Amino acid sequence: MDGLLMQVLEGAFALPVVLYTTVGVFLGITVGAIPGLSGDMAIALLLPLIYKVSPAAALGMLMGIYKGSMFGGSISAISFGVPGTAAAAATVEDGYPAKLKGHPMQAMLTALYSSVTGDLISTLLLVFVAVPMAKVALHFGPVEFFALYVFALMMISLLVVGEMKKGIAAAAIGLFIGTIGMDPMMGSVRLTFGISSLRGGIPLIPLLVGVFAVSELMIQFGKECASLSAQKVAEDVKKAETLVGYDPAKDKMSLKIYWSTFKATLIGSGMGTFIGALPGAGSSLAAFMSYGLARKMSKTPGEFGKGTLEGVAAPEAGNSATAGASLIPLFAFGIPGSATAALFGAALVMQGINPGPMMIEENKVIIYTLFVIIIYATFINLALSHGLIPLYAKLAQIKACYLVPTVFALALLGTFASRNSLFDVWVLLAAGILGIYLRKNDFPLGPLVLGFIVGPGAEKALRQALLMGRGEWSFLLKSPIALGFYALCILSLILIHFSVKKNLVEED
Repeated sequence: MDGLLMQVLEGAFALPVVLYTTVGVFLGITVGAIPGLSGDMAIALLLPLIYKVSPAAALGMLMGIYKGSMFGGSISAISFGVPGTAAAAATVEDGYPAKLKGHPMQAMLTALYSSVTGDLISTLLLVFVAVPMAKVALHFGPVEFFALYVFALMMISLLVVGEMKKGIAAAAIGLFIGTIGMDPMMGSVRLTFGISSLRGGIPLIPLLVGVFAVSELMIQFGKECASLSAQKVAEDVKKAETLVGYDPAKDKMSLKIYWSTFKATLIGSGMGTFIGALPGAGSSLAAFMSYGLARKMSKTPGEFGKGTLEGVAAPEAGNSATAGASLIPLFAFGIPGSATAALFGAALVMQGINPGPMMIEENKVIIYTLFVIIIYATFINLALSHGLIPLYAKLAQIKACYLVPTVFALALLGTFASRNSLFDVWVLLAAGILGIYLRKNDFPLGPLVLGFIVGPGAEKALRQALLMGRGEWSFLLKSPIALGFYALCILSLILIHFSVKKNLVEED
């Protein structure tokens, strides 16, 4: 045990690993603070390049990006009312009004401290829960895994902020794309349309980079350089300077202010951890649900929307708490809890580590090393963000036409370099076009990617279960664990149905 501990600590605190993790946090804060860029995009762009470094350094850098981007989005949300990431949209509700009232630093530091608190709680839960859950998962067979996949796919489709039907459609597209290539059981070729390069299926990296990064870059490039958001930023800056006689002495953070928001922070942390552990729910849903719950449980609900710091603390703690929690189902069952967790799972596979019940047992040193990195990356994020807030508040004014060509070139080069394949570049561009169509029509991208990753496992588990049951479908209902997952599916459908019905009645 002592030998394992020494190996883990030596690996986690090796200078290259610490440096790569720090660079990752820096990149995460940077992309989060720039509207139009996101942590998902940065991770997708760097996936082709992680072959060149050790597993600990590569995973540390990606985890740093994940954590840094969670807070980075709140910088422009508070400074200009323009959320840097989708998850920071809830922060705008009170963060921007707080800035206009003359408290930008209090709002940003509240966001930072709440984000770090939620992240740390979620990370500790991951460390202490993932190992026991993985041991439980070792007793799962094809029947139990198929039921788990059904539950995951249903949650991926339904727990989408926006139209439920589009979430289901996006997941179905991902499932279809996942069937292209070799049959997992028989080895026969399907849906290749005579293209030999498709025999191995759609490559994961070009699909991820295309859907997440290239589609957003193309949309950004299609907008005018002098974008409306940039004009809005300039107008809002002038407006704030005119209306608010800003006094730095009245805008200092204190322990008393942090403590006044601690209840909202705990509400967000709990909600974010719960939502993050559900496959496909995502940080945006966690942020808005945390905001709504904090408002209901607040002693001053009427202050929400007017610049109260509770309205900043809750969504920031909520979206950051999904970071660790979304990795729990990935590490225990091999099912990613979010689109970002899916990207992280792809990185693990590229490093020769297969997510699932056996992952921790077969890769103890690297996984425990990763646990240590995840914990100290939180404190690196705290230190770096604290120092970069004044500078990065201006990043939202950078025009897209200066950023997009450079990032797009990196996407093309990185994808080609990962396998030296021109076919991968064509897949990247095709995935980018698909991503543009989905974004323009308000389809969520997360369910598509998660469906693509989860689908093949679900198909394999189903066919193995049917082979074991000699073709009898009733065999799928003979496991108590499987029946439990099916019951959860039915219960979730009922709850979501009544929730949607209630919202429609309220709107009328």
